[in-house]
Amino acid sequence: MEDDAKLAAVKGYWQVGKIALEYKNSTGKLIKVIADELYIHVASLQKYLQFYKSFPDGYPEKYYDRVIHWTYICTILPVHDPKARDFYLKEACRNGWSKRELVLHINDKYYQTVTEATKFNAKKVKKKLAVKPTDQQLYTYTAEVIKIVDGDTLDLAIDVGFSLKQEHRVRFRGINCPEMETKEGQKAKRFVESELAKCIVEKPDFKGEYAPRPVVIVKTYKQGMYGRYIVDIIYLKNESNPETIAKYGKLLNQVLLDKGLAARA
Repeated sequence: MEDDAKLAAVKGYWQVGKIALEYKNSTGKLIKVIADELYIHVASLQKYLQFYKSFPDGYPEKYYDRVIHWTYICTILPVHDPKARDFYLKEACRNGWSKRELVLHINDKYYQTVTEATKFNAKKVKKKLAVKPTDQQLYTYTAEVIKIVDGDTLDLAIDVGFSLKQEHRVRFRGINCPEMETKEGQKAKRFVESELAKCIVEKPDFKGEYAPRPVVIVKTYKQGMYGRYIVDIIYLKNESNPETIAKYGKLLNQVLLDKGLAARA
């Protein structure tokens, strides 16, 4: 019933915007005059008009079986790109974002970040200089970065499920960064620090609290010669949802290789 009421309200606002725009075009009256005639606050009528103008052929009522309510609509109206608007509505419904979370993602240009990451990953597939694929069985986990040891080595708190975390020192698969004693090695570490600093985000699961560590996806392979797991690290700016990171994130191993900060192992 609550969803039906929200759906009806949003439909009504879209209809009001449509009628008001047609009336304005036919009479030439100002929005303020029309608002007074309809006994609607002028700011509200302007939103209804903007809503209709943004979705002149109709708007999506639901995504992922979640009704798109008026709060989401009002929040994405300042976004001019239709594809970006649709993306934000889908992600908000899929992840159950609050208004605050949606505003944060829009302000942080989350759509542009995901789009760039998708294009980036597509381009890397075509490049000859790439981290070699493997047929070996692997395991995928969410992890928090405890420490950046050097350009290709991290200390991680790996979430293995059932509210358990294990701390491991891991090494990136397929690449070698210069030793820390060199300027090149220090540059590689600084780059990793700057990239992963973008992954320290608010955790929606802990309302109001902030994650003190970068959140990444780690794919583990066999242990290396020093007992460290060989891994792929996938990351995405301003994102803590594991599914979103896994789908849209960048492979840090490959980024280091492409930036000339590592050599292929």
